[in-house]
Amino acid sequence: MAGQRKARSVASDAPDLVRPRVGRRERNKQEKLARIVGAARKLFSERGFAETTTQQIAEAADIGTGTLFLYARSKEDLLVMVFSDEMLETARAAFASVDDAAPLLDQLMQVFSSMLAYHERDPDLARILLKEVMFPDGVGRTADISELLKVIFAGLAELVAKARDAGRCRQDAPPLMVAENLFANYYMDLLSRLGGRTSGAQFNSRLRQHLAITINVPA
Repeated sequence: MAGQRKARSVASDAPDLVRPRVGRRERNKQEKLARIVGAARKLFSERGFAETTTQQIAEAADIGTGTLFLYARSKEDLLVMVFSDEMLETARAAFASVDDAAPLLDQLMQVFSSMLAYHERDPDLARILLKEVMFPDGVGRTADISELLKVIFAGLAELVAKARDAGRCRQDAPPLMVAENLFANYYMDLLSRLGGRTSGAQFNSRLRQHLAITINVPA
């Protein structure tokens, strides 16, 4: 997503001749959702999260406040709606660009460095966003975050499994469990970086050491 949330299409990969048409009501819902997400992202970026109100978002999206709350219960919901797809794309792009010939530790650092770069574009907003990612409230927000974490864990587990099969990392733990631990290492170091407690160089050094311990390889 580049500023607008992707519409959940009812169409499948069926040929155009048999693809069901989207009704007018569904099109209107998708258009409103796109306007809401676009307005929220613009205002969050320009004014900051704290200074943006739901009324301002509704006005910018040309809808009533009551209509806005049919799509999102709160500003926090809107924040996750705005950025969940972008974070998904960032994660998928990071895994797709991994050097298959590189050691596992270097692959992990490449993936997590890409994720850090995304959050460093707007550290203030990232701090709020990460809180919502870890403590979701609401069915819609939980589903978005679960999808994101599923992609990240699966990508990490695949890297771990390949390295394990090649005898390049620890053999005594399920790849998915290792992946969850790796992400936990990254998340804690990310909080330190975004909180201003570590520099970029310190983040890289600490994360590399933490990851190396988890996969049982030299840092």
